[in-house]
Amino acid sequence: MFTLNKKMLVLFMVLVLIVAGCSKKEDVKEATPTKENRLIYASEEEFEGLNPILEETNLDALLFRGVMRFDENNKVGTDIADSFDVSEDKLTYTFTLKEGITFHDGKELTAEDVVFTIESIMDDQNASFLKSDFEEVKSTKTLDKYTVEVTLKQPFTPLLDKLTVPILPKHAFEGVDMRTADFNSHPIGAGPYKFDNWDRGNALTLQAYSDFFGTKPSIEKVIFKFIPDSNVRALQLKSGEVDVALLDPVQVENLQKEENLTIYDMESSDYRGILFNMNLDFWKDVNVRRAFSYATDREQIVKGILKGHGSVAYSPLQNHEFHNDQIEKYTYDVEKANALLDEAGWIEKEDGMRYKDGEKLSFTITTPASDTVRTNMANYVAEGFKDIGADVKVAALDWSAITIEDADAFMVGWGSPYDADHHTHILFHTNESSINSTGYNYGNYSNEKVDELLEKGRTTTDPDERKAIYMQFQEELAKDPAFDFIAYENAVYGINKNVSGVKERTLGHHGSGFLWNVEEWKWNDQ
Repeated sequence: MFTLNKKMLVLFMVLVLIVAGCSKKEDVKEATPTKENRLIYASEEEFEGLNPILEETNLDALLFRGVMRFDENNKVGTDIADSFDVSEDKLTYTFTLKEGITFHDGKELTAEDVVFTIESIMDDQNASFLKSDFEEVKSTKTLDKYTVEVTLKQPFTPLLDKLTVPILPKHAFEGVDMRTADFNSHPIGAGPYKFDNWDRGNALTLQAYSDFFGTKPSIEKVIFKFIPDSNVRALQLKSGEVDVALLDPVQVENLQKEENLTIYDMESSDYRGILFNMNLDFWKDVNVRRAFSYATDREQIVKGILKGHGSVAYSPLQNHEFHNDQIEKYTYDVEKANALLDEAGWIEKEDGMRYKDGEKLSFTITTPASDTVRTNMANYVAEGFKDIGADVKVAALDWSAITIEDADAFMVGWGSPYDADHHTHILFHTNESSINSTGYNYGNYSNEKVDELLEKGRTTTDPDERKAIYMQFQEELAKDPAFDFIAYENAVYGINKNVSGVKERTLGHHGSGFLWNVEEWKWNDQ
């Protein structure tokens, strides 16, 4: 009996242990966290604010939508607008909006919001960087709740491109100053993602907007993790701490070997060059600017610094349908550079340096330290300029310590895949000098012929005539260069291989536009 009871006791204890074991396994299973449906984007920089008419960020396409939108081929089509008509004289555009579109706070987007957005851009008190895009607008008005009429002073061909600008909710700015509005840090848009949280200095989180009028996002959260150091971005991409990152060219070969990543090597309109500050006397001599352009070995920069992920640059419209490949390209030629400096009166002395009126040919190229590619380019050309007798230093600084207008020369990065007016008028027209406007003409460049052509380019409607105008603009700019154009840089992104839905297109400045259709992206393993 005792023996039987003992056996039953042992059996009972075994059963208890088995049940307990199963229970622990269930507990473990329940405790294992389900993979969160979120995408982490390694952002190169943080933003001051998120008001899209005051500052451009790579969140704009997620938070906001415009009357119009660029498609996969960078062609403009309707978005918030359902349709539009253009008058025969091309002075009046009438847009009919889709009904039932809502902002993230649930309020309906109407014609009043479109009018408010355009008027806010044109309002000097707001100092919008987009003002010159709308300077040909004479008036805007609502014809009814869903119809907007835009009247122009004269035909303005890029208007539809300009109306891709994000639409702001008028009700969010009632009684407040736009530049200090709470909206700027807690935005309300009508895009596929809505603002969730901003941990300054660390990350910003967006949440999928379930009432979005277009394709409903599959990924619930998109987190922008601020990582200024490109090496840290690459390491975190490799380890899986982030899911998407823009790569430096030197990182591509190594990360291509990673099985968990897909590499997108995409053409861009993003060029690098040296901005000449025309406030300095020696840059006012065109022969000096041309000399430094000839003394730049672009082929070696593309090969060595860009590792082949780019091409030599000679024009701001080089990757545009209006490009002109018959202009002066400033192929590397030290002999020509020296001859031009001789002609300009900069004479080489015994120390190998050039002097004029007792002044040494010397200047500093300022570049953002966080941008390894720009810094490497600046160091490379500075060393090469010794061959023409110039003493050139490089100041690699934090963005917070840089005032471009005060630099002798600056390593710029610009370029747009859209209308030829974009990133030309705002960079090279005299009226866009950053000294007296909100434009991006930081070098105070001024050329009457260039101004005239840029004005004609935006007001001419015939495509063939426009092309001829912009080809002439490129020719004039090459004769009287504002920049020493160096290279176009491909946008190379690394992305978790389990993410699908990326649609490639020619990207803009710093790879902007990669996230243009993120609402169509999804995790394949979820």
